[in-house]
Amino acid sequence: MEYPQYDYAVIGGDMRQVYLAEELAHHQNRVCHYALMAAPDERRYSDAAFVAGVSGLKEACAGSRCVIGPIPLSKNGRDISQNALDGCLHLDALLTALRPGCHFFSGCIPEAFRDAALEKGVSVHDLMEHTSLAYYNTIATAEGALCEAISRSPQNLRQSSCAVLGYGKCGRTLVQYLKAMCCHVFVCTDNEQECAQASVAADGSVTLDILPKRTGSFDFIFNTIPAPVVTAEVLGNLKSSATIIDIASAPGGVDYEEAQKLGVNAVLCPGLPGKYAPSSSAKAVKETIESLLSQEELTQINKE
Repeated sequence: MEYPQYDYAVIGGDMRQVYLAEELAHHQNRVCHYALMAAPDERRYSDAAFVAGVSGLKEACAGSRCVIGPIPLSKNGRDISQNALDGCLHLDALLTALRPGCHFFSGCIPEAFRDAALEKGVSVHDLMEHTSLAYYNTIATAEGALCEAISRSPQNLRQSSCAVLGYGKCGRTLVQYLKAMCCHVFVCTDNEQECAQASVAADGSVTLDILPKRTGSFDFIFNTIPAPVVTAEVLGNLKSSATIIDIASAPGGVDYEEAQKLGVNAVLCPGLPGKYAPSSSAKAVKETIESLLSQEELTQINKE
């Protein structure tokens, strides 16, 4: 069966994917989509573009030069991240649908999927390995974390005492936002270099083994470390009014069973960019995709 030809296929994900389909639908681009949370709004794309929903992965991928999956591609290593369908979309089905020679973009792509796609002749691009997008993503994540903290606590953030666990990309951006809101910010990390850097940007830094002794002084704890760092000991020393916002990759870094027993206000907050800033995030993804395509085309020209 012969399928229509498209420049881009956008598959699955959260509202970022919906806005991304709209961002791509300009000039004379042909865009198809499948398993999006909502239909793209035709008022937000060019009259010269063609946008269509399709009935399945095979139709989406068969005639598309570029296939764009969600960020992350999968939350469980088996299925595509999506919130639109009652059933699951299996990664194996996507791999089968991808055709040799196409470009595949997504985020946090499992290694086994990447290797199998490359072996099939697909050009694979992990968006979260692109430095500029990874840093830009921390802005939406930090702003979303602040929104969650404000909405879930009866206290002001201003002049509050906050702990940020981890000082990677997200941790650094979050510290900047909290300091700008006049918070007292302490960073906890076991990385010696990060600890030194954090001591300059924040009000202080300590190693994670010190955290249980300091826990009782914090009004908010923001965790960015995808490891069990907010343990029963840490939770047991919290003040009753404290709020924990966990933005680490699932399953997060909090002992949620113990938190529930103690009545601690702790919440895991995945996918913050898609929840709080899908339009801005989609624009950044589009720019990254166009940059990667330009680089690959230039490399191909130089080879020839």
